[in-house]
Amino acid sequence: MDPRSSALHYGWIILGAGTFGSFMTLPGQTAGVSVFFDPITADLGISRTSASIAYAVGTLAGILPAPVIGRWIDRRGPRLTATIIAGGLALACVFMATVQSATTLLIGFGLLRGAAIGGLSLVSQQVVNLWFVRRRGIAAAAASLGLAAGSLTFPKLIDTLIALCGWRGAYLALAGLVALTILPVAAALFRDRPEKFGLSTDAGLPPATEEPREEPSFTRGQALRTGVFWLLCAAGFLTNAIGTAFLLNHFSIMRTAGIAHNDALLLLSLLAGFQAVATLGTGFLVDRHEPRQLVPLAMFLLALASALPAFGSGIAVSVLYTLSLGGAYGSQQAISAAGYAQYFGRDHLGAIRGSSFVFGIAGAAFGPLPFAASIDWTGSYAAVLIGCSALCILCGAGAFAVKRPSSSVESAMNCKARVTP
Repeated sequence: MDPRSSALHYGWIILGAGTFGSFMTLPGQTAGVSVFFDPITADLGISRTSASIAYAVGTLAGILPAPVIGRWIDRRGPRLTATIIAGGLALACVFMATVQSATTLLIGFGLLRGAAIGGLSLVSQQVVNLWFVRRRGIAAAAASLGLAAGSLTFPKLIDTLIALCGWRGAYLALAGLVALTILPVAAALFRDRPEKFGLSTDAGLPPATEEPREEPSFTRGQALRTGVFWLLCAAGFLTNAIGTAFLLNHFSIMRTAGIAHNDALLLLSLLAGFQAVATLGTGFLVDRHEPRQLVPLAMFLLALASALPAFGSGIAVSVLYTLSLGGAYGSQQAISAAGYAQYFGRDHLGAIRGSSFVFGIAGAAFGPLPFAASIDWTGSYAAVLIGCSALCILCGAGAFAVKRPSSSVESAMNCKARVTP
C-alpha cells in the first residue's frame, strides 16, 4: 500500500499496525509462555526450576541482539525488519514444538524471547514513534494497549490449544497464527517515517502545543552519555524486575495475604484493567510534561506495591496492592514507549531503544531470583519486598537530580567551545 494513496491519513494505519504488532508478541511474553510451563516440564521430565533457569538464560541470550536490531531498523526501515522478525517468530514457535531436552528448551526460549521481545516489540514501538512526534505520548500509550489486550486473550487461547492438540501442537498453531497475521501486516503496512512519503507526522492532526519544540537528534553514543537515558533504563529495569517477580509469584503472595485462589484470579483482571487506564492517562501527560518528571509517580506506585504485601494483608490491602502495581506498570509503559523518542529524536532511535531493551529485559530475567531466595532463606517475601521498595524510592528521587539533555547540536558546540583556545 502506498501511504500517499490512502484515503485515511497513513498515521492511523501505522498506529493500528503497531498496536497489532505489540498484541502478537504474546507468544514470547511471560503471560503466554507461563501457560506452557507445566505441560513442558511434565513431558520433558525436567523440574520447574530447570525450566525457569532455561527461561532466564534464554531471555538474556535472546535480548542481546536488540542493539543490532535497533540499528538495522534505523538503516533499513521498520518494514523489512518487522517482516524478517515476524518470520523469525513463526520459526521460533516451530522450534519450540520440537524441543526434547533442557538444552534445546533453553535455545528455544532464546529464539522465542529474542524474536518477540527484542525484535517485534521493539520495531512495533519504533514505527509508532516514527509517525508521531507532538502527540507521541498518547499514540505510544494507545499502541501499548495491544500488549494488555494480548495478556487478556492469549493465555486462554493457548490453554484451549493445549487441551485440543497438546503443547507441541499448540506451538505449531501459534506459528501458523503468526505467519497468517502479523507477517503479512508487517510486510504490507509497516513504513518508515512519514516525511519520506511527503506526509506530516501525528496523523495530520494540528500540533498539540502552540509552540512546538525543535526535534532533537542524538546518536546512540550521545544518548548513553546523558543522565536521562540511565534514569529511564533504571526505571524500566526495576519495573520489569519487580513486576515480573510479582506476576510469577502472584498466587503465592496472595495466599500469604489470606486471599483465595478465585479472588486472586479476579485481582489479576483488575490489575490488567487498571494498567490500561494508567497507560492511557500517563500517555496523555507525556505529551504535556517531560517523561523524567513522571518517573517519580511510577516509582512511588511500584514502591507502594512492594511495601503493602510486606506490612499488610487482607482484601483491602490486596486490592490497593493490585491497583498500585497496575498503575506502576501502565505509567512506566507509557513513559518508556515515548520518552526515549522525545528526548533523543527519531534519527537513531532504533539503536538507542535497542540498548535500553537490554536493561529492561535483563530485569525481567533476574527479578524473580531474589524473591525465590527470600522465600527459601527466610520463609517470607518481606525482606526482598522492603528492599524493592527502597530501590524504587531511590530511583524516583534520582529523577529530581537529572536534567533534560540539551540538543545534540548544542552539545557539540559546547564541547567545541571548551576545547578552543
